[in-house]
Amino acid sequence: MRYSTLLPTLLAIGSTLARPAQPEIANTTTLPTHFGLLTFPHFQALDIFGPMDLLNSLFMYYRNTSIVPQFTVFSKTMDPVTSAMTDGGFGQEIMPAMTFSEYLVSCDRYMDMNKTDWTKNKQKDHGDDDIFSASDKGAIDVLIVPGGGGTRRDMTEEINFVKATYPNLTTSPLKYIISVCTGATLLSRAGILDGRRATTNKAAWTWATSTGPNVDWVPTARWVEDGNIISTSGVSAGIDGTYAFVSRVYGEEVAHFLSLALEYNRETDAHHDPFGKVWDVPGAT
Repeated sequence: MRYSTLLPTLLAIGSTLARPAQPEIANTTTLPTHFGLLTFPHFQALDIFGPMDLLNSLFMYYRNTSIVPQFTVFSKTMDPVTSAMTDGGFGQEIMPAMTFSEYLVSCDRYMDMNKTDWTKNKQKDHGDDDIFSASDKGAIDVLIVPGGGGTRRDMTEEINFVKATYPNLTTSPLKYIISVCTGATLLSRAGILDGRRATTNKAAWTWATSTGPNVDWVPTARWVEDGNIISTSGVSAGIDGTYAFVSRVYGEEVAHFLSLALEYNRETDAHHDPFGKVWDVPGAT
């Protein structure tokens, strides 16, 4: 059949196919109100920009149908944070919005006032003692922790930040923490993965898993969910792990719709992970 005669038939078929409909978010009572991103020099770019682009798209599509959360970039200083793997090398910079110490001091002052409503941004009638005045966004309830070459450096302040914000919900409202790649080593060194299942970058497996001898490391996993902690494998796996988070919190239909909108071939099987075998990870199947 000539293409010129087939074209009208194809157009007729195409006209009957509906565009994907944007689903509603079924969960409207417990949605996160403030996302935090932990940053440090020599982070892996896709560890951050992959998950963040998914979240950016989520809140763009649903800006008129749900509360768009606040977002804060945290670092130990207010200096620009680079992804360059060597000092002065090629990379991109992120500007922090608040330091770890500023946030933790705000949290301490908040609890000292014996307040229980973490959704408030400020405490009235305290003048200069307004809480969270540095960010005016309130406390974080989702923290994203990337990996990268910087995780092999002195990460004392980053580890202490993770330890201070999780898991004691009497002093922190944090509901979820997502690690990407070797970002899991910050969680393991903070002790919050002890007795839990988790995964990390397969190429860096030997070193990364040595930071958490009490962690049940899963050698064949694209991502692992254990309670309210989601840990993902190397670099690009952070996108699939964030899709799993979106599916869990906002609904699978929403996650699927976003995969179509971003034209992303999403991995939905957390155990489909060939890279453990590629990098000779012990126990990988």
